[in-house]
Parts: sequence; structure tokens; C-alpha cells
Amino acid sequence: MSNDTDSPFEDNKGTSLLEGIAKELSGVDVDDIAGMIRRIAEVDDELSSRGVDPLVKEKEELRKALKKYMLKHEIDTSFDETSGFEAVMIPRSHDVWAMDAFSSLLSPTQKKRYIRRMIDEAAAKEGIANGDLSRAQLEAKGAVRKEAGQKALYVRERKGGTKQ
Repeated sequence: MSNDTDSPFEDNKGTSLLEGIAKELSGVDVDDIAGMIRRIAEVDDELSSRGVDPLVKEKEELRKALKKYMLKHEIDTSFDETSGFEAVMIPRSHDVWAMDAFSSLLSPTQKKRYIRRMIDEAAAKEGIANGDLSRAQLEAKGAVRKEAGQKALYVRERKGGTKQ
């Protein structure tokens, strides 16, 4: 990156964006819920005005296109001299377990601990979506049920402007 352009992470006083945020947060009373919500709204507004979301989306699209191109043309490494960045394809790996071989090495207690019968949840949901399975019937027979999870926090602009 060239030094003759302004950094998006510095304001016009030369203070880094992260330093500015740290200073602002140090003044927020953690017991002041309205203050925290207000600050989140301000940060959201700042992110929107700086165009962070479109840039993140563009970056992800570029990464996908670059990966697709490099895979298609069997390119493992490419370097851009202007930015000093490189693109490198690195093979990943994951474990593949052989159930029969694994099971034969375990005691009955270990089998209970390490081997579980499982429903393929994604396939079951697809079966419900395409009509192969009936959610109502599955619920009636106790095969599936809704269970409360952890509470999720959403901080967003209130619709309709009503207060509670």
C-alpha cells in the first residue's frame, strides 16, 4: 500500500481509529444500558457511513473468484508486487474415522463413551422441507421438539419509533 494516501484507520488528527474507540469506551459507564445501546448505534452508524459492509462483501467475492481461478488453472502461489501481498493455496486435511476398525479396538465402556448413533439433522430438515417427512407427525410421535437455547442479543434500530 502506498504511503501517499490517507489510512482509513486514522482520523484527520493522526489518532488511530482503535485508539479513538478505546478512549470513547473508557468513558462509558458499564451500568448505563442506554449508553451502551447508544454507543452500539453510533458504531453501527459509523460502520455504515464508512462503507464497511460493502467492502467486506467485495473482499469475500474477490477471494472466492481468486480461489476459483487458482484452482482452475492449478496455480499454487501468486504475488502482487504493488501491495506486497501473496495468494497461496494450502492443502488442508481432516480426520476420517473408520467405524469398524475404531470400534474393534474399544472396550464396551469405551464404545459407550466414544460411539453415538446420530440423526443427520441437515438431511432430516431437508426431508421436512421437500415433504418426504412430516414435522407435525414427527412432533406428535416425540421424534423432534423445539428446545429453548441461549438468549441472543440484538441491538437494532427500533421500528415505528415506539418506546417501551
